[in-house]
Amino acid sequence: MTSINDIIQNETPTDVILALVRGNGISHPWLDNLYNLNDWVFIGDNLQLIALIRKMKNEGLIQHNGNGYIKGPNWREPEFVTLKKYNLSSSS
Repeated sequence: MTSINDIIQNETPTDVILALVRGNGISHPWLDNLYNLNDWVFIGDNLQLIALIRKMKNEGLIQHNGNGYIKGPNWREPEFVTLKKYNLSSSS
């Protein structure tokens, strides 16, 4: 089984976030922690993560529901999910 860390290390942050919000969503602290544990690969730091989240919200890819980030009206399934590139334990 693939770990979320493998996905973070190999996929763009936008696609990772799109994949994570497809179920019940994700909180910012959890997302921040995932990237922190992976040495901020492809992002740099929390400020850049915040900027990416803001951009994705402005594009309608994600939205905030009070508890975290969820699918927005323009959400799309990331290609790595469509192609079933990783063996993920849950689906939505």
